[in-house]
Amino acid sequence: MNRRRPPSRIGAALSGVLVVLAVALGACDRSEDAEPTTSGCAVTVERASVAIEPAEQVRLLDEAFIRCRSYEALTIEMGRYPGITGYDLDTFVNLRCSRVEDEAIVNSPACAAVVQTTTTPPPTTVAQLVYVGETLDGRVVELRPDAAVPFDGDRPAAIQQTVDIAVEAGCDGVYAQRDVWAAQVDDPSFGTAASVFAKHAENVAAFIGCPPG
Repeated sequence: MNRRRPPSRIGAALSGVLVVLAVALGACDRSEDAEPTTSGCAVTVERASVAIEPAEQVRLLDEAFIRCRSYEALTIEMGRYPGITGYDLDTFVNLRCSRVEDEAIVNSPACAAVVQTTTTPPPTTVAQLVYVGETLDGRVVELRPDAAVPFDGDRPAAIQQTVDIAVEAGCDGVYAQRDVWAAQVDDPSFGTAASVFAKHAENVAAFIGCPPG
């Protein structure tokens, strides 16, 4: 008569090891199948928002173009940091995609979607408009439309003017515009707005790849 042999301690131990391995392998499979997160996009934009040097901010935003999975993902993350570029995000993306030569950025999802993106500003009233900008000395201030700071759509007309100059006249035109505003920063009634416009011009120059000027 055959007697069943009790399992050896070695056999039990091996069984336990196999169970652990099976669980670990299952976890690996699940992690490989899982959809990658967009944290790389968010973290890169966040780092760009606190970058001190314009060149470093440009580098990080260029990296965000590549890391963000879509035009919407890029602009949503950038929208969390008002004033990060100094002008509206649609204009920034369009301008950057048209100026940059790096193929990785040109072929990024954000740039690929530019030709399909139309800008339709939301209906607003003058009383509701506010523009958040940074001054030359690093203050973040709010500008509202008035006689000294007329708005063009949802931003000060001077902001749009500098963007237009960047497209039409390039770096020399942007720096000339910067100097016009910088000369007015000591004006007691207009100085804060002038400082915002001068800082915005510096940011535009950095974004389109102008040498320091």
